Amino acid sequence: MKKADINKPAFTMYPKSVKFLDNYPHKVLKQSKNKKLSRDKLPVIKKGEFKGYVIYTLTLEERATCPRECYHWDDCYGNNMMFAHRIEHGAELERRISLEVKELCDTYKGVIIRLHVLGDFYSVQYVELWQLLLARFDNLAVWGFTGRTYTSDIGRAIKAVKDLFGSRFSVRFSNAPDIKFSANSADLYKPVKGESAVCPEQTGLSESCADCTFCWAAPDRQVLFLTH
Repeated sequence: MKKADINKPAFTMYPKSVKFLDNYPHKVLKQSKNKKLSRDKLPVIKKGEFKGYVIYTLTLEERATCPRECYHWDDCYGNNMMFAHRIEHGAELERRISLEVKELCDTYKGVIIRLHVLGDFYSVQYVELWQLLLARFDNLAVWGFTGRTYTSDIGRAIKAVKDLFGSRFSVRFSNAPDIKFSANSADLYKPVKGESAVCPEQTGLSESCADCTFCWAAPDRQVLFLTH
């Protein structure tokens, strides 16, 4: 695996896009407007276990919340997202997430949150927040990817939540080819029949994540992603 540039600062290239929560009047959880996730005005999952769940997203600051061992530390696709709202991480974020998840789960049949459009799990306490929310709201689900290694403290916390909640916490470890529930770079690994597949949205086999569901519906298969 390539090594991150240790001289590259551990924050976004667009510091003015970081939204500090002491004066941020908007929600931190955003209804998805990304066509990769869904092409519908009201973005909902189209099939499977979470059919009808509304898609929301959370965007944090890349590198500031990420491990340096992330394969895309230097060429993160956040480098091309100068207008994204990167939400300040920390205690206030966690407080707002708790309030907003309750509001959403009280409003909709189900809510599935994509963690994280940018950024990563930044502490064990933050992972445990999602554990508490999943225990409290049975119509909440999460999916996403992490650059944390599964042997790190944060990685072990992520795995513990996955073991408790199964597909409701479908967070795959990135570039961890020795485990089944991983998301690996197609630059490094080739698909193996019955064991892995290139992201169906990227190859055109599915219109969007909402129509695909592979990332949580295929727990025994690895997903491979083409370079952004």
